Amino acid sequence: MRRAWFSMTLVLLVIVLLLSACGGDPASGNSGDNSNNTGVLDANKKYTVDFWEAFSTGANKTAIENLSKQYMSQHKNVTIKLQAYDSYDTLKTKLTAAIAANNAPTMAQVYESWASKYQQSNALESLQPYISGQNGLSQSDISDFYPTIWKDGQIDGTQYMLPFNKSVEVLYYNEDVLKQEGIAVPTTTDELKAAITKVTKTDGSRWGLSFTPSVDEWATLYKAFGGADFVSSDGTKAAFGDGANAQPALKALSDLTPLVKAGNIHVTKLYSWQNDFAAGKSAFAISTVASYPFIKSSIGGKFNFSEAVLPGGSAGKFTSLYGTNMAMFSSASTDAKAAAWDFMKYLTNADANAQFVKATGYMPIRKSAYEGSTLKSYFEQNPARQAGPESLQYGFVPSILPAWDDCRTVITSNFTSALTSQLSESAALQKMTQGCSTKLAEG
Repeated sequence: MRRAWFSMTLVLLVIVLLLSACGGDPASGNSGDNSNNTGVLDANKKYTVDFWEAFSTGANKTAIENLSKQYMSQHKNVTIKLQAYDSYDTLKTKLTAAIAANNAPTMAQVYESWASKYQQSNALESLQPYISGQNGLSQSDISDFYPTIWKDGQIDGTQYMLPFNKSVEVLYYNEDVLKQEGIAVPTTTDELKAAITKVTKTDGSRWGLSFTPSVDEWATLYKAFGGADFVSSDGTKAAFGDGANAQPALKALSDLTPLVKAGNIHVTKLYSWQNDFAAGKSAFAISTVASYPFIKSSIGGKFNFSEAVLPGGSAGKFTSLYGTNMAMFSSASTDAKAAAWDFMKYLTNADANAQFVKATGYMPIRKSAYEGSTLKSYFEQNPARQAGPESLQYGFVPSILPAWDDCRTVITSNFTSALTSQLSESAALQKMTQGCSTKLAEG
């Protein structure tokens, strides 16, 4: 009896070891554990997902509403409740208050720095169990996302977000003006400055470039001129004003100032640059690919325009990676989070993403979406729109630290002051560095 008991125990032990060996790596998105039903929907249950977003008008609003209706038509037991806010600032304020009150929605659009702050207070739900679950993502799915965009959803190596409305800055230009002046599309910052100067009219009827300065244009120039880190490795102070970074930071502040002084560049506020460009009062504009539908509508066929990858500097080409990701909140019910995951998966599949890109002008987030028939046909008809996907390889995010939001305000203010000669570039850099360091030290 003892020998029989021992033999049976040994067999059971071997079986357990074999089963353990067949298990998958949760981080890889391929789990061999069929018991992981995280994110799996029950056909006999009713689900409700509260999705807070900032698509309150125009093509963006129509696109997310249409995709939500499509999803619900395929999932009769799931209700998607969209709560649209008028701006990202409003969305952030509402989310912060809701989290503090333990009343967060199921999911929301979030920027990287917001997500980092929410994760610090354990308000965000890790997506790793969902990715590796029965209703998860395979390794081929994960590989289908553009690496830069996929990694953008991670905090310290853990996936907390899936990409949504991603975009990059590009150069918009008036094709008719460049053709009349015999100017090739600029590929370097020097070529761009020369083109801006050449197309400017001395009677004031046309500027070479109209743009509203922001941290993103300064950051792009800083990288293009050889700048490295924006924040110190310990996250406590600004790094762009120190050592070897100081020179490209100063050049980024001063490079366009002479053109502003000469009247070749018109410094605007808010979206006034768009009015200038659409009216033919400026030959160039700098904005995200998401501006395309609004620009096209404003121009209304008055002239031909196009877009190109931002010109590069001595260190190469760079562009700010814009747009939000989707995240879910840990305070939501298990059922609501399961449905939110399924909806997030739907919005990021190739077909839905292709529809979204075509309707809004945002970036494809998956290679199969970009290469699929829907977008292939679209880009053949609108070749200029490929500037966004072509720019993705140059995309960067300066920092995902929560305090970077405050740094953005500090840098934008001083960059604008340097461009308009209210501050010297050295004074502006000093104020930027000190102000950002103070915000980072405060956490």
